[in-house]
Amino acid sequence: MASEKKQYQQINPSVLLDAAGNDLEVFRDLSATFLEIAPAILSRLQQAIGEGNIANVTLESHSLKGTVALVGATQLTALLAQIEALSRSAAIDQIKPMLNDVSARYIATEAEVRQSIIDFQIQPDQADTIKPD
Repeated sequence: MASEKKQYQQINPSVLLDAAGNDLEVFRDLSATFLEIAPAILSRLQQAIGEGNIANVTLESHSLKGTVALVGATQLTALLAQIEALSRSAAIDQIKPMLNDVSARYIATEAEVRQSIIDFQIQPDQADTIKPD
């Protein structure tokens, strides 16, 4: 099995690896999917916060929370849960100051997801169990 070659600060790759059934190809595919969809969700969340659109803040914070939870980004997940809860009480003034922290944690999370794809490569002894595309 692949070993973690780096100490992760924002994500826990074992969360996604467990969800992938310890299949490294599925892990890498899900990681790539995260990298494809999460930036757009973050952008929509940032826009909703900037516009004070509470309904969209609730929707996008909830969507991003679920997406980052899958990669084991517990700190960002908790922050997004807090934003979602605040949005349900229309506390946009409390949410706006949190946006910089969300953005910074997201950037670090995305970088670690990219690194985890490299760190969790298919090992030669597993190559015969992987189905070709």
